[in-house]
Amino acid sequence: MPSRVRSLLLILLSLLSVATTAAEERTTLPDFQREVLPVLQSRCIRCHGPEEQNSDIRLDNLSTDSINDRRAAENWNAVLNSVNRGEMPPEDEPQLTVEERRTLTSWLTPQIEAAIEAQRKSSGRVVMRRLNRVEYQNTMTDLLGLDMDYVRDLPPDSASPDGFTNNGQSLQMSALQLEYYLDIVRRALERIIVSGPAPRVYEYTFTESNVKGWLGEVERSNQLGRRQSFLGTMIDDYPQEGEFRIRVTLTADIKPDKGFPLLEVSVGYRPDTKILFRTVETVEIASGAEQTLEFRGRMENHPLPVRGQGKFPGLVVRLRNTYDDGSPLPRAEKDKKDKKRVAVYPVEPDLPTLQIKSVDFTAPVFEQWPPVLHRRILFDSELQQSDETAYVKAVLQGFMPRAFRRPVTEAEVARLTDFFASIRPEFPTFEDAIRETLAMVLIQPDFLYLVETGNADEGDRSITDSELASRLSYFLWSTMPDESLYELAAKDSLRHAETLNEQVDRLLDDSRLQRFIDQFTSQWLHLDVVDSVAISRDYYPGFDDTLKDDMRAETQRFFGHLLREDLSAINLLSSDFSMLNERLARHYGIDGVHGREFRPVKLPPEQHRGGLLGQASILLSGSTGEDSHAVRRAVWIRDRLLDDPPATPPPNVPELDKADPQFLKLSIREQLVIHRGTEACANCHRGIDPWGIALENFDAIGRWRTDIRRQNGRNFETLPVNAADTLPNGHELDGVDSLRDYLLTKRKDDFVRSLVSRLLTYALGRRLELADQAVVEELSHEFAENGYRLRPLIHAIVASEPFQTK
Repeated sequence: MPSRVRSLLLILLSLLSVATTAAEERTTLPDFQREVLPVLQSRCIRCHGPEEQNSDIRLDNLSTDSINDRRAAENWNAVLNSVNRGEMPPEDEPQLTVEERRTLTSWLTPQIEAAIEAQRKSSGRVVMRRLNRVEYQNTMTDLLGLDMDYVRDLPPDSASPDGFTNNGQSLQMSALQLEYYLDIVRRALERIIVSGPAPRVYEYTFTESNVKGWLGEVERSNQLGRRQSFLGTMIDDYPQEGEFRIRVTLTADIKPDKGFPLLEVSVGYRPDTKILFRTVETVEIASGAEQTLEFRGRMENHPLPVRGQGKFPGLVVRLRNTYDDGSPLPRAEKDKKDKKRVAVYPVEPDLPTLQIKSVDFTAPVFEQWPPVLHRRILFDSELQQSDETAYVKAVLQGFMPRAFRRPVTEAEVARLTDFFASIRPEFPTFEDAIRETLAMVLIQPDFLYLVETGNADEGDRSITDSELASRLSYFLWSTMPDESLYELAAKDSLRHAETLNEQVDRLLDDSRLQRFIDQFTSQWLHLDVVDSVAISRDYYPGFDDTLKDDMRAETQRFFGHLLREDLSAINLLSSDFSMLNERLARHYGIDGVHGREFRPVKLPPEQHRGGLLGQASILLSGSTGEDSHAVRRAVWIRDRLLDDPPATPPPNVPELDKADPQFLKLSIREQLVIHRGTEACANCHRGIDPWGIALENFDAIGRWRTDIRRQNGRNFETLPVNAADTLPNGHELDGVDSLRDYLLTKRKDDFVRSLVSRLLTYALGRRLELADQAVVEELSHEFAENGYRLRPLIHAIVASEPFQTK
């Protein structure tokens, strides 16, 4: 062999030897006791040891068995993420050397990868979960077709740590709650399944108010402005149950540069010193021409008077015009000669009015007897007279598959048929016995829970088409599958990719999608907090609490607009428009928006309001009701938008309002300065406060300000807003615009992963685990490639392995 060739071979063998040695070094894990633990002891244990456990993590005794100890694996994963992001150790502590960082990540990374692989094979299953209150309300309504408050007596749903109320592990069931369910279905079936002859039908026509005495400063009139009502009463003869129909014939006087009049139709009565009504519906009247509108409801859902009792007997239909432009209400013009005369209010010529021509009331309403809801369940059949047991079996065969959301077995039908036979002698009529039998169907776990059959020992399996139909329907509609999904599932053709995509599109295009929009946004963004904040009348004397509904609706309609119009979800961070109606636009100081309906409105630059951070629902939630609360707003941003919640304060840290005797007299900014002066608080608050301080230009109710009003005794003083602070990484923030820029340029990927994780969590009805990280990363990457559009993301979630696997 030539010497040149031998030399090349020797060089090649040497290179291979070096590469092999390097590979062996890379695949050899650092020894925990000898190499990893000393790093933890010198850099981490002081804040995560026996004396102190920041973020509720203690490392000195944390198990290293990440495969069998799931909680330990999650904590080690949190450590790895903090090290990779450069957040651990904190900036004011000695930092890791390059070698120490390499030692930790070299040990942690394969540990986490092994834990993920182990969990992927044995976990990630959707927990069998009870229907939550919203799902139960919608499912009962869709199954029975009856408008009723099914959740009135049910306890509130517990939220998971992620904030969602559809998490199976958080939805508990008690014996008492089961009794409530039984009572609910009995009441519903009592209204649906009727017996005996058709009841008397009551019909009334009112061309003017016929109520003599009323409560409050109200003028009875056919012309409805802000101070008038149309009141039609039925003194003795009126129904107590059944469906009613109200027809209103009217015209409208619509004014330029004002919203449309709002017709509110209510049914109730006056029990002496109170007025008890429930609204049937409120509609916007956009045309001045004469028209007749129809409204329907059920008598049982409204306050009903006790016959013969009270000074003001009778059932009342009330019509009002609830449009209000926020101007002062007119004062009554009383007749000086007749002081007992009912007050009359001057006409407001610049505001829209309604002119009521007539009101027709009919109840109960039915086309034939028994009504249609009865006949949907108890259909006509020769078996009704010839073989009662066979008829009950046929009824159950039609009812149970829809209730259980899957095909049922002969044994399941036979069990309930036998139940009917066993109780039949105890009930005087067939209808009474079949009501009780159907009630038993509706308290079975197969109805109250989303049940997916199988056992824990069989490993992962693809869900059935019926299970897929339920997952899809409860994800996007918060209710049972409709007839189309049910039929496709029965044919085992739903999971075909083309068919499934078509069905996802159909559900996304349906009006019932609003249920998903409302539920997901409310739980993800904690919009329910809006209602719990009491607005200070000292600071905001003219605030109308009903505006809270519009605040919450802005955020929900905004998310819905991005979804329905297939726009980028990055608009949630920064946008040049929002969804506003007249009242909310007036609250923000934006002109030219008229009417109750929400619509996209271009935001003036001086509003600084684009995206979630400028919406009143978010800003009010992060306030005290008197002023902004920087910490609450900061925690919300880190938790809800970035999925990076700050650690829970240690038990020995004082609350903000206890740190100083004069604390409540200080501004939030001054309170935080004092709080940061406490050693136990300083470290955490450096990573929290700047996020919220950047929003200080928004007051408690979400209006823009340049000065802060602060109460000093009986007087108010003003201080200039200071919205500048510095993040722990040295990045300077100065107001909401700089915060948005920082989120877009530095933390957009974190926001994307957070949104994907929250949406996947909601879709699955369970918390995400380490084994789901790869799916989240894949979905996030695909989300970015598709322009951050929500519609393709939902398609991808439905097609994902976790969604289609038990």
